[in-house]
Order: sequence, then C-alpha cells, then structure tokens
Amino acid sequence: RTVALDDKGHTDLQTVSGFENDGVLEFSQRLKNGLSFTGALGVDLVSLMTQDRLYSRGLYADVSISLPLLRGAGEFVVTEPLTQAERNVVYAIYTFERFKHTFAVDVATDYFDVLQQWDQVRNAEDNYRSLIASTRRARRLADAGRLPEIQVDQSRQDELRARQRWVAATEQYQRRLDAFKVTLGLPADADVTLDYGELERLAARAEQAFPPEAGVAGAATAPAADAPIELTPPGTGAAGPYEFDPAEAVAIALAHRLDLRVALGQIDDAQRTVAVAADQLRADVTLLGRGSAGASRTLASVSSDDAILRPDEGTYSALLTVDLPLERTAERNTYRASLIGLEQAVRAAQQFEDQVKLDVRNRLSQLLEARESLRIQTDAVAVARRRVESTNLFLEAGRAEIRDVLEAQDALISAQNALTAALVSYRLGELALQRDLGVLAVNERGLWQEYLPQNEAKEDESPEN
Repeated sequence: RTVALDDKGHTDLQTVSGFENDGVLEFSQRLKNGLSFTGALGVDLVSLMTQDRLYSRGLYADVSISLPLLRGAGEFVVTEPLTQAERNVVYAIYTFERFKHTFAVDVATDYFDVLQQWDQVRNAEDNYRSLIASTRRARRLADAGRLPEIQVDQSRQDELRARQRWVAATEQYQRRLDAFKVTLGLPADADVTLDYGELERLAARAEQAFPPEAGVAGAATAPAADAPIELTPPGTGAAGPYEFDPAEAVAIALAHRLDLRVALGQIDDAQRTVAVAADQLRADVTLLGRGSAGASRTLASVSSDDAILRPDEGTYSALLTVDLPLERTAERNTYRASLIGLEQAVRAAQQFEDQVKLDVRNRLSQLLEARESLRIQTDAVAVARRRVESTNLFLEAGRAEIRDVLEAQDALISAQNALTAALVSYRLGELALQRDLGVLAVNERGLWQEYLPQNEAKEDESPEN
C-alpha cells in the first residue's frame, strides 16, 4: 500500500510504501438461558517499505452480550426450535417405520394375488381337460345311440368356453406377474420364479387351524324337514391365533401404532407453541453490555508503539432496555392462532384414535368373515367334487344328461377358485391386522417378523417346546 505522509500525519507531501496485514477471529454463542455472546479478537501488522523499515503491531478485543430478562428468556423458549427439530426427526422415523409395515403388506398382497391367479390357471387347465374328456365321452355315447346329438354340441360349447377361460387366465397371470416384478423394482422381462407351494402350505395350515366340520353330511344324518331350524351364529368354532377380542386388539393398537404416537406428539408440539406465543406477549427487558480493549494499527499510525491488550484499560458500557407491551397486535393474533392450532391437533388426534379403533374392529370383522368363507368354500369344494363324480356315474348309467355333468364341472371350478380366494383373504387379513395393530416388525432387509399372540407365546415357552 502506498500513502503520502508528512511528519504531522498529513498526506500529499511525500510518498511512502508499506504493508498492512490484519486478521480477525470472530465468535458467537447463544446459551440456553437466552444470553447471546459475541466477540472478536484482531491482530494488525503494519510495516513501511523505507530504509528505517518501521513496523507496528496492533492488538484489540471486542465483546458484546445481550441477555433477555422477560420476553424470550428461559431455556423452554430459547430451545424450542431445537426441541421441535429433534421431535421432527423422531416423527420421520415413525413415519418411515409405518411405511415399511404398509409396504410389506402391499407387497404380500401383490404376491398372493399372483399366486391366486396362478391357481386359477391351474384350475382352468384342469377344467379344460375334464371338459375335453366329457366331450369325448359324449361323442362315444352319441355314436352308440345313448345320447342325443344336441348334448354333444352342448359339451363342445362348454369345452370351447373352458379353453377361452384357460387362455384368459394364463395371460392374466403373466400380466400380473410382470406387474409384480415392477413392484419389486425388477424389469418386466426378469426371470422370476415364485414359490407356488405357498398355497399348499396355506391350505395345510388352514386345515390344521380349522378342522373340517360335519357340514357335508349324508342324507341319513339330515334332520327331518319339519324339524326346527337353528342357525349357527358366525364366529363359532375354532378361531385363528390373530382373532383377538376387540377390546384387547384396540388396546394393542393404541400402544403400538407409531402414526398414532405422531398424532399425540403433535398435541405436545401445539401446547409448546401456545406457551411460546404467550411469552411473546410479555414486555421486552434486555440487558446489553459491551467491552473493548487494545488498539488497531494502520500505515498512518505505524510510528506508534505496539498495542497491548490491557483489560483494565478497556472501555465498557451497559444498557438496560425496556419495551412495554403496549402494542402486541401481531403477537396477539399469533397467540390466538396457536390456540386454534392446539384445538385442531387435539381433535385430529381424537379422530385418528377413533379411526384406529374402527380399522381394528373392521379388520377383525373381515378376518371372521374370511374364516367363515374358508369353511364354507371347503365344504363347497367337497360337495362339488362329489357332484361331479355322481353325475359322471349317472351319465354312464343313462340317468343324467350331459348338461348335469357340465354344470357340476362348472360349479367345481368356481368352488376351487373361491376356496383359494378365501385362503388368500384370510392370510392377508392376518397380515393386515398386524399392520393395523402396529405389531408387524420389518427389518432393514425388508423381512417381516410376525407378532406372536400371548397364547402361542405361552405354548412356545412350555418345557415341551
């Protein structure tokens, strides 16, 4: 840097060259009680490019503080942004965990949907084969003069319809499988093989949990036609491990639902917001303080001695500011809005809690309905199979028409599809119930750990197990 100086510090008399180097370390801190602390420590190094090579060092410090005594004071008010940020992190974790539960059940639903469609393909294929055989048998009987030609045509028409159903079911299965691959994040042309034995395991599990009842009794065991009719209420008999008592299920859901915890936590957030807004209605009383010591150096003061940092020779000041709450319209509006927000949070949490209870009760009702449907369709399949066998025998004996065989075969495939749908529905109902209860754990690999009911947990802890 070049400056013109005279011996009195005036410029434009002579030209000298020098260097100015300075560094400043600034820092600030706010404490939990509201105290704001700001400081700066600076160092100057000044040197002239002359024969004498004069140089000087400056050293100075500056500190200021601000301490609110009423409005904005206290750990509760000062740390509220940090508290809310920490709670938001917890809410995000809860939301992500809830998403994992929902996503796992959604993937399982798509998976079983593909398996159910595959079972429909298998049933349609068996039905198509049976109708081909029925058409051939009808053709032989017609050639022997034991069956009218019109019944052969009926069988042929049903055979064509069966082929159409088989083709449609096969293509529908392929489309659902491709869509499931995309759900998994795989390309549609990926080579994926599903575990088709899962349906057999579901059937074996259902047969063990719900043993067949005497629902398909013979005519010899049937009561008289004029005997009183007593209807069996739904839900009687053996129940599944997840068919809780409604009150117990609701208690489990209220204790474990993470999204309900978020809703309840937002009530606490709204209460803190009201408290902070109420604090803004108070008077402003602030204590201000400032202190500085030392001195800086420039080329104009290069001939001065080095500055020394002497706190006892510094300058200090203090100020107490008071702002009475005579005009707080904006703060008053904010406070009223926070009260409204609190009421909204309370109502939202109450409504969400009621919705959780309703969802759990509905899920239990659907699970009971699926169990009843499972038992009904099990009996329906047994009846349909017996009907197919008997109509085939009657057809061979000339005591039935081909239409009876075709109707029996159509009833069988419908009953088989309905049974598979009932198996899948009950299994998905169990998973959905665990999701709605908030007890379905999903690890970081996406594998779920199902909830173990108390009665089964006691059995597993017994010495025999």
